[in-house]
Amino acid sequence: MYFLPYAIALGVSVSLTLVIVRKFYPEWVKKRAIKKLDSFLFPKGYRQKEEVLNTFKAFTGDRFSDDEILDYFFKIKGLQSVEINKKTNFWVKKYLFRPTTIKLNYFEQVKFYETFLNFPGPPKKARKSFFKPEKFSQQKIKSDHAPRMSRNTV
Repeated sequence: MYFLPYAIALGVSVSLTLVIVRKFYPEWVKKRAIKKLDSFLFPKGYRQKEEVLNTFKAFTGDRFSDDEILDYFFKIKGLQSVEINKKTNFWVKKYLFRPTTIKLNYFEQVKFYETFLNFPGPPKKARKSFFKPEKFSQQKIKSDHAPRMSRNTV
């Protein structure tokens, strides 16, 4: 007889906890992480963010809202520029490892990476090393792959 009130209280608390974790926790993580990522990815402020939004809207044809575009940009560029293996904010890690809200088609993804591959980020500390990858990235490598593939018809 004394077991029934405890069972009801436990059931109510578990269901409330589940609702809170499912509905409100992701939004809370997003708000806290975006504060950090915004200052990290857009050091020049609002104008830089507007340029990114306008560029993104141009090659997607205004299919997505500003929030969806920024979510995609924060997650993709955040994963590329934030050093996850080093000491990183807990909220940023949680946010970056969630899937994006939008899915781009192949051509939009290619355009995204062409446009934002060398997006300016905050300056990094120079490492002293014998191996310098920037030396190899500046070399122009010619390939005849595209003309060769255009001759081969299916």
